[in-house]
Amino acid sequence: MNFTEAVLNHRKVLLFVLIAVAIGGVVSFLKMSKLEDAEISVKSALVITKYPGASPHEVELRVTDVLETAIQSMDNIDNIESRSMAGYSEITVEIASSVRTKDLPQIWDVLRRKVNDVSVYLPSGVSHPMVFDDYGDVYGIFLALSGDGFSDEELKDYSRYMKRELLLVPGVKRINLFGEQQSCVNIEISQEKMAFLGIHPYKVIQILDAQNKIVDPGTFKVGSNRVRIASDGSFQQLDDLKNLLISGSGKNSVFLKDIADIKKDSYTPYTNKMKYNQTPAIGLAIAMDKGGNVIKLGELVQAKIDKLMTNVPVGIQINRVFYQPDRVSIAIEQFMVNLIESVLIVVIVLLLVMGFRTGLLIGSGLIFTILGTFIVMLGFDIALQRVSLAAIIVAMGMLVDNAIVIADGILVDLKKGIPRKDAMVRTSKQTAMPLLGATFVAILAFLPIYLSPDSTGEFCASLFQVIAISLFLSWLLALTQTPYFCDLFLKGKKYSKKEGDNTDPYSGKFYQYFRGLVKYSLRHKTLIISLTLLVFVSSIFAFKNVKQLFMPNLEYNQFIVEYYLPVGSDIENVEKDLGEVEAYLLKQKDILNVTTSLGATPARYTLVRPFINNNSNYGELIIDTKDYESTKRLGKEVQEYLDANYSSARCRVRYYSPIFAEYMIEAKFSGPDPKVLRDLSDQAEKIMAAEPTAAKVTNNWKNPVKVWNPVFSQAQSRVTNISRSDVSNALACATDGLPIGRFYQGDDMMPIILKTKAKADNYIEALENTPVWGNVAHSIPLRQVVSDIKIDFEDPIIKRYDRRRAIKAQCDPASGYNAPDTFKNLHKKIEGIPLPEGYDLEWLGEHKDSVDANDSINKFMPLAFLLMVIIIMMLFNNFRQPIIILAILPLAFIGVSYGLLFTGKPFGFVAIIGTLGLMGMMIKNAVVLLDQINEDISEGKEILTAIIDSAVSRLRPVLMASFTTILGMIPLISDELFGGMAVAIMFGLLIGSLITLIVVPVLYAIFYRVSTKSVMEL
Repeated sequence: MNFTEAVLNHRKVLLFVLIAVAIGGVVSFLKMSKLEDAEISVKSALVITKYPGASPHEVELRVTDVLETAIQSMDNIDNIESRSMAGYSEITVEIASSVRTKDLPQIWDVLRRKVNDVSVYLPSGVSHPMVFDDYGDVYGIFLALSGDGFSDEELKDYSRYMKRELLLVPGVKRINLFGEQQSCVNIEISQEKMAFLGIHPYKVIQILDAQNKIVDPGTFKVGSNRVRIASDGSFQQLDDLKNLLISGSGKNSVFLKDIADIKKDSYTPYTNKMKYNQTPAIGLAIAMDKGGNVIKLGELVQAKIDKLMTNVPVGIQINRVFYQPDRVSIAIEQFMVNLIESVLIVVIVLLLVMGFRTGLLIGSGLIFTILGTFIVMLGFDIALQRVSLAAIIVAMGMLVDNAIVIADGILVDLKKGIPRKDAMVRTSKQTAMPLLGATFVAILAFLPIYLSPDSTGEFCASLFQVIAISLFLSWLLALTQTPYFCDLFLKGKKYSKKEGDNTDPYSGKFYQYFRGLVKYSLRHKTLIISLTLLVFVSSIFAFKNVKQLFMPNLEYNQFIVEYYLPVGSDIENVEKDLGEVEAYLLKQKDILNVTTSLGATPARYTLVRPFINNNSNYGELIIDTKDYESTKRLGKEVQEYLDANYSSARCRVRYYSPIFAEYMIEAKFSGPDPKVLRDLSDQAEKIMAAEPTAAKVTNNWKNPVKVWNPVFSQAQSRVTNISRSDVSNALACATDGLPIGRFYQGDDMMPIILKTKAKADNYIEALENTPVWGNVAHSIPLRQVVSDIKIDFEDPIIKRYDRRRAIKAQCDPASGYNAPDTFKNLHKKIEGIPLPEGYDLEWLGEHKDSVDANDSINKFMPLAFLLMVIIIMMLFNNFRQPIIILAILPLAFIGVSYGLLFTGKPFGFVAIIGTLGLMGMMIKNAVVLLDQINEDISEGKEILTAIIDSAVSRLRPVLMASFTTILGMIPLISDELFGGMAVAIMFGLLIGSLITLIVVPVLYAIFYRVSTKSVMEL
């Protein structure tokens, strides 16, 4: 008794299981985690250190290099990239892609220990290094709290209120605010009054610090109790600060307000700011707990916001900048439409070819398989997201393969007059193991994707998981549900023949025409093989004209404008320019909303968006459009407008894409000397600028900037008793202000900033004569303390890669071109630049991403291939038939090449995945055909007759399996991400079916040296 027979003997149990699968599948679909993209970890952390007053080169050598040396000693480091700027060090630590996500917390602990251990060797004045290991977190909900006419302080209060309350929503992990304006207390002192009263500024600082400092005065005993002594003397109100006694007593008392203007203000220069449709705003970025349902979270968050809005004044609005719940809901709805379309296509094809009842029962098996897949996905915590949804549609056609083989065998047996009970189990007995082996082979084709350790492999991992689950379930259901439903529904004279009738099920005209074609091919084996090889070679040449694209853009109704002024520009100029651009954009048709972010990217609200860290010369616009077609059209128009009207800025329209590189094409030169590096980059940039297919040429060190340099004189220092720090403090007071303490108001901490008044009409002259106080009772003008005041130029940013100075010459492909086209035209010229000894060139950008992703897959291709061969060998127990199967695999490239060429779809990473799957499908079809030949020979047929009869008997199952897969791919053709994969599978399988049905029989005859001279007489 085989498996199918045992199940059919317990039909009530089987019926119960099927009902449970149907109900459980629907419940699982409703409960399972739903996301936009797979939850993959960005395996990077930031180490940020501040060194106020230091130049970029001082920061690099005294801070960045010390920290990098310690970090480099860690295990599992992929690379370390750093940027050293004036007073600021930022190190990005990338962990090896092979490290599992669950091991990251332990690695971040090691990173913190390394940084803490070495921090004692940093120079005085350096802040303690801060390690941000949540740098890669994705915030799926990004809101903008805006209010026209409200102050910065009011917006900050309402945003903090929203944050506090929204953190209580179940499923919310973290909320970050962006665009808050830092409040401060400015003390603007009058130099004239201080000089007249004989008050030293350091005395003001000491008195303020002593008054604001909290000291524990202890406790005392009263009876059996201990009473704490309160120390209430810190500043509670601004008046406390104004009435701070500086000197004297009684009528001669001098208060701080007598010598300074004291007021609460916003800290300048600000580091970031946000606007929504030209209205000041603060961003709320909401991160979800791992494994949550973002649609459900969105409902809870929105319900909470609706409740909270009743407690805020009219005019405060919560706007959706990026709302993943809506996008996931739309994706799920689109998936359901695609799923229904695919199911209907498959069922209609089955109805037309295999009859109404047979088509319905095979179609029902497809539904049960999908529902069962949902149950297993929920059990293994596999989320429903972009890739897993596509995997179900990709698997759609393959899911009916096994059921078609079983149902077709049962139909043929019934028409042959085989007893009904035997007919229901006979096919499953013969084909169960070949189908299982073929199913595993089809699954193994996607294995390299799952095993690929890099981020691209992690992004696409659910493709393998879902296909593996669904294909295995389809095999189980084909051996159980399909015979059960066949026995249940295939009744009547049409399906029941008397034993011995021997009606030939392959007597139809279509079968006879095909039989004639097979016989002709066998008779002219050399011609068929020669034509096949000729077409294969032509497809290789045709492939040269196929577009190459690693990853396409995603279909978002939103795009981004990056706006860079030259380094050294004030952030207020960026705000002014982007205000003009924003006003222009809001007048354009099909632009719905514009969010302005100054200084940095506001949040990593989706995994597939570019991310820019703090830059005072940077701003960006997040532009919502009507639909994706509007995005593509407006993106080009906006780029043209920016290029025409803001030539002094570097403006770039960017779309959402799985590519994480800053620029599509990046040539990295590394070596010791900054001047040599700049020269090498300049040469590369000139080559890029001269290339018509390249655009937006730049480098990541940016332009040199001016530095106002008062040269401190040691000789003057001894005479005047003025130190270098005295000069720096005086200049700080005369410019941005000198932080001298903290003012606490409720839960808000504000720095106290000491400033000196300077004439705005002649600022440079006033700065040169800034009063400098030292250990003397009177001030000395700056010019008498320094030996010279010079204007120098310096590199604003020093970039390092793996502890070596490195500069990237960067560009994007011009409009109408892809990165591989531009790279092909550039790389030989740039590689021809002579490199001095000690300098290296390395390609980054999309080229590196593509090479790394393909290498990661190719790394595991031999393993998958070996497992496939082992399974095939186990099925046939010989060498010749596996060789036949392996020989036809390269021929699948014929359909892939011509299909992509005719449709204009690009060949990229996702198309490679489709090609791997295509090979698995071809192996599956070939296995079933060769198994049928072996079965017929074992029953006593002549080899030549067995070859012909097997090809004819496999015609309908192979064509049905292929056409259901091909037609089931139709909904994916228009998809930007998966369109290339769909075309590769569709055209590849179309040609692959012909190869399976024609070339495989010919190769069998050749390998087994079967004489085909008399084939036409059969």
